[in-house]
Amino acid sequence: MKHTCKICSPFVPGRGGGESGPLSSDEAASNERVGNLRVTPLRAGPGRARAAVERLKLWQNGRTLKVRFLDGDAAVQAKVRAIAREWEALANLKLEFVASGAAQIRVSFAEKGFSWSTVGTDALAVGTQAATMNYGWLDPDTELREYQRVVRHEFGHALGMIHEHQNPAAQGQIPWDKPKVYAYYAQQGWDKDDVDFNIFQVYSEDSTNHTGFDPTSIMEYAIPDALTVGSYAVGWNTEFSPMDIEFMKRQYPRAAPAMTELSPGQRLSAELATAGEVDEYRFLVPEAATYIMSTEGPSDAILTLHGPGDRGAVISWDDDRGQGSNARIVRKLHPGEYWLTVRHKQPSATGSYSVGVKKRQSPRRSPGSDTEN
Repeated sequence: MKHTCKICSPFVPGRGGGESGPLSSDEAASNERVGNLRVTPLRAGPGRARAAVERLKLWQNGRTLKVRFLDGDAAVQAKVRAIAREWEALANLKLEFVASGAAQIRVSFAEKGFSWSTVGTDALAVGTQAATMNYGWLDPDTELREYQRVVRHEFGHALGMIHEHQNPAAQGQIPWDKPKVYAYYAQQGWDKDDVDFNIFQVYSEDSTNHTGFDPTSIMEYAIPDALTVGSYAVGWNTEFSPMDIEFMKRQYPRAAPAMTELSPGQRLSAELATAGEVDEYRFLVPEAATYIMSTEGPSDAILTLHGPGDRGAVISWDDDRGQGSNARIVRKLHPGEYWLTVRHKQPSATGSYSVGVKKRQSPRRSPGSDTEN
């Protein structure tokens, strides 16, 4: 196989056979991080608000991910381990390599000729003894730059990153010569559907975090000039780009707690310090009653209520029913565990706010108290 064919392939668990896990991809993502399930307001139709639900695949911020090698040469394993740990400097995650037992990321070298990884929490939807990542051409004599290129790339997938040419912002940015692309990847055994799925198809705006298109990203394929119309090419990226670094620090910020406890009657001040940040709060409802959940402050916040007992279930959301650009949800809740998520309406914006939950008092006992909109 030529060097130029050594790219991340479509042969990933879940696409055509293999041992499946106990959870679906959406269930795994929702159970892992409540912020993976977000609501984005859309343009309202006549008399009603509309929203899109985003399903991301990020791990819980601050998490320790266990990594286990299923097979492979010890010298190759050591090189993969050292390069993979570079991600710990970029994201608020820890990679713990274990020799046995349960592990979220399971690395194999058995499928020769192909390298791939599940994306983020999709690893939890794979059978517990099956590989979630494969390196098909690394050996003790492989050049260091090739190790850096492929290991940084595949662990980027494992932490939730997608291929850069499938970034929604990449739509129309690469002048593909499609007949030549199909012929080129047919040499690797890809059919037309594989090429469409892995090269031409971009993610929808509401299914992933993303930046502007970054051809220098570690997540970008090499794009030979021969596969494009005119003069356009991308070389083999082996280093993290500045945008890669900024993006992953934003997804896994070190300053943010993994989850904040919020008690009814309490109001907490907070800040959306980085673009795209989602703050997560957990609270317990002790008795059935109508509760008022709201944000206050200068930020144009979106508030989403999840539960009861199911972080993947969206009960309600609001954009601007509070004062100014603040959000306000009034809802009858039964005893149980609930979560609130707060994000800025503008994906690139930051700002301060406060969030609170309180039980609505009976209008008969407290004239002039809050009433539902």
